[in-house]
Amino acid sequence: MNIFITGGTGFLGTQFIQQLVDSNYRVFVLVRSTKKSKALLSKIPLHQHSQIEIIEGDLSDYQLGISKENQSKLKGNIDVFFHIAALLSFDFKMADELYKVNEMGTKYTLEFAKNMGVKSYHYISTAYTLGKKNVAVESLHEVEQEFNNPYEETKCRAEHLVMSYSDSMKVSIFRPSIIVGNSETGETDSTFGLYGFIKGLEIFKKRIARIGDYSDKEFSIIGNRSGTQNLVPVDYVCHVLMAGLKSAKNKTIYHITNPNPPVNHEGLKIIGELLDFPHIKFNTKENTTLTKEEAILNEFISNFTIYVNRDIDFKITNTRQLLNNKVLKMDKKMLTTIIYGYKKEEKQPILL
Repeated sequence: MNIFITGGTGFLGTQFIQQLVDSNYRVFVLVRSTKKSKALLSKIPLHQHSQIEIIEGDLSDYQLGISKENQSKLKGNIDVFFHIAALLSFDFKMADELYKVNEMGTKYTLEFAKNMGVKSYHYISTAYTLGKKNVAVESLHEVEQEFNNPYEETKCRAEHLVMSYSDSMKVSIFRPSIIVGNSETGETDSTFGLYGFIKGLEIFKKRIARIGDYSDKEFSIIGNRSGTQNLVPVDYVCHVLMAGLKSAKNKTIYHITNPNPPVNHEGLKIIGELLDFPHIKFNTKENTTLTKEEAILNEFISNFTIYVNRDIDFKITNTRQLLNNKVLKMDKKMLTTIIYGYKKEEKQPILL
């Protein structure tokens, strides 16, 4: 079976490609540059390179920037298309660029897959297309709603585009929540989400250390102490995608989320131990007057805290069926391994 992937040089994409080649699939990977393709191949054992074919291209082009020669080679020879690539930014100033990459880029991949005769198309979205609701079902969310940022909105609009192609090929949508490191090793190449949060705390700690002794001071993060961090290990995400490769149904959405996510204050305690910075805690905004230093801290980590101030109920009926009810079970040991993966990540090259 031949698989085509966008976003294959990123954190999730690289891990997923490894699982595909381990299962003896042939993988065509869309890349923007030689540098990115070399970074990808450096992560894959040499004896498996023959299973991977690099296709130069760009999501901003309506034919994905793929040469006529490569289009001829691919036509009729792609069984499954995985669209993983996306622009991840919560900056409202990036709204136009997010629209071009996340919405129009998805449109171009759908047209390309249709023209190439692809049988199945799988879109990797985000669990946070629900906007500001606290319950997420495995169906399309309305486009006309309030979102936290333009990233969520463009991913929601892209989902509607995907479903509109269900008569041309089998389509399905996978919605991961906050992707983190490997559940067994903690290994990660990611600098976003949880790791951006930890990095922000680390920067803040270094900053206040220059000002004076902070060992007896407590610092507040505005947030729900009893809220949850819906973290999903990258290997679990890949496991669900592999199951989807074989058994995903047409016009079906699958949440790749944590049925029992860690509570905020528990995760923060482990992060405090990791950074040797124990006097940080979550406080509700109504009960807290921030010092100048705390205001700076909350600004550092504001992009992440919007996702830990809620306790979202993600329904996983379809995912349970896909996995025969063998869904993620995250305990404290796994959570600690994942959080401590931040320090391992610092010593490794980062795939952008």
